[in-house]
Amino acid sequence: MPGHPGTAVVTAPIGAIAQHLAALADRASSLPGGEQLGEVRRAMTVQLGLDPLTRTGLVAAGLDPERGGAAVLFEGPLRGEFVAALPIAKPDVFLQTAQRLLVERAGFASVPAQPQSVKLFERRGQRVGVAVVRGYGLLARTQDPAASIADAGARQREQTLAGDPGLDAARKKLGAQDFIAWAPAGSSIPQRFTRRPLPGDAAVSLQGSQQGIASRLFARLPEADARRAQGALPGGGASLIELLPADAPLRARLGIAPARLLESMRGDPDLAALLDRLRGADAEAFASVAPGMAVSLALARGANIGAAMDYGFDWRRKSPFDTVQLVALADVIDRQRLMKAFDQIAKALPQLGARAERRGDDFQVTYAAGKGARFGVREIDGKPVAYLMGGPLRPEELRRTPRSTNPEAAALYQNAGASLRVDFGKLASALRELPEGAYGSGPQSYVARSLVGQVIEPLRTVRLSVAAEAFADRVGGSIDVELVAP
Repeated sequence: MPGHPGTAVVTAPIGAIAQHLAALADRASSLPGGEQLGEVRRAMTVQLGLDPLTRTGLVAAGLDPERGGAAVLFEGPLRGEFVAALPIAKPDVFLQTAQRLLVERAGFASVPAQPQSVKLFERRGQRVGVAVVRGYGLLARTQDPAASIADAGARQREQTLAGDPGLDAARKKLGAQDFIAWAPAGSSIPQRFTRRPLPGDAAVSLQGSQQGIASRLFARLPEADARRAQGALPGGGASLIELLPADAPLRARLGIAPARLLESMRGDPDLAALLDRLRGADAEAFASVAPGMAVSLALARGANIGAAMDYGFDWRRKSPFDTVQLVALADVIDRQRLMKAFDQIAKALPQLGARAERRGDDFQVTYAAGKGARFGVREIDGKPVAYLMGGPLRPEELRRTPRSTNPEAAALYQNAGASLRVDFGKLASALRELPEGAYGSGPQSYVARSLVGQVIEPLRTVRLSVAAEAFADRVGGSIDVELVAP
C-alpha cells in the first residue's frame, strides 16, 4: 500500500476479527429483537458459499486467518478509488473466489484483453483489478487498476503505508484494535464528513466482542488549538453525578466551560432571541458556576404517554415536564452573584408569558401550558449546588448514590472531559411500570404502544456511552455500544 494516502484502514489478523464479529453476532441474535441477525448471517453464507465469520470460511476463500489486511482510499478524480490488500494462503483459490463474487454477485464482466498478472473486471465503465502480489490478494478500483497493482509490486518499504510514521503513531496510540482508520493532516476525504480540513492526523478504531462494540478516536491539533480545546473542555462535575437519579436512562457530565456552553446555546437563533430578553442574566448565571454540569433525563412519575403522543414535545401547548424528568446540577462558585442573576431572570419571565414563584432560594416557573422548570441553589454536603429541574422530583429528594454501589456509571467518571450514558433498559423498565391508562385509548393508545413495543423494547438490551477529552496535543473520544442481558 502506498504511504501517506488520503485515508487508510489497517486490520488485526482477520481470523481474530472473524472470531470477534461472530461472538458479537451470536450475542446480538440471542437477545430479544436480534433474531433477524442470525437469519442475515445464514443468508449471507448461502450467497457467498462460505461463512466469512469463521476461520474455515476464510480458508475456503483462500485467505490466511493469521495475518491482517489493509486498504487505502485515494483523493483522485474518480470518487471512491481504493486499493485493498488481503492476506492470502491459497492464491488460486482466492482468485477463483474473487472472480466468482465479482461476476456472479456484483454484476462485473471479465475484460477480454487481460494483462498477464492481473485479472480485470468491468461494470458500467468502472474497472476492478485483482492479483496476488507478495502473498497478498490485491483488489484495486482506480482509473487504471493494472497500473495500481504494478506500482504496488514495485514499491519499496520506505514508500509504503507500513513505513508511514503517522500511521505508526496512530496504532501505538490506539493499541490493538480490529480496525484502525487513519487520515493524515490535510486529507480532503474526511471533509466529506466535516466542514474543515484536518489540522493534524486523525484516527478512529473499532473493536468488536461478545459484550458489544467499542470505538476510540483522536485528532492531533496544533499547540494553540489544543490549548483552546483544553480551555473549552476542562472537565469537572464528577461528584455531582452521584446526585443524579440512579434510575435515569440518560445521565451526562458536561465538562464544558460554562462560557463555551452558553456560546453554544446562543448558536441557535430562536434560543438566542429568548436569552437576549434576559438582559445579560444568563451570562451572569453561567459565570457563577464551575465547569462540569451533571444532567439526567428520565420518565416523569405519572407520565401520560398517550397525551405525549398527542402533543409531541410542543412546550407551548403542554409542559414537557409532565412527561420528562430533568435534573441539571452545577457547583456554585459565587452564590451571591448567582442569586442576583436568578432574581433578574424571574423578573424577566412575565415578558415571556411565564412567572416564577420564589420560596427561599427556590424558583418555580409556571406558564399557560402548565408547570415549567424550577431553579435555585441548595446546600448539599455543606456545599452550594445550583439546580435546574423539571418534573415532579423536588430538590430535597436528591440523594447521593456512591460510585461503589453504582458501578455501571463508571463510564461517566473515566475521563476528565465530558461523558454521556444512555441505558435503554432503564427506559423500558420505567415504561413497563406505568399503569394501563397512561397509554390513552383508541388510535392514541395504538401509536403509543407501537412506539414502545417496536422501538424501545427491542433496544432494552443496549447501553450507549460517549466521551470526549482534550489533551496538550490532541482531542480524543470514545463511543461504546454495550449489549446486556434483559
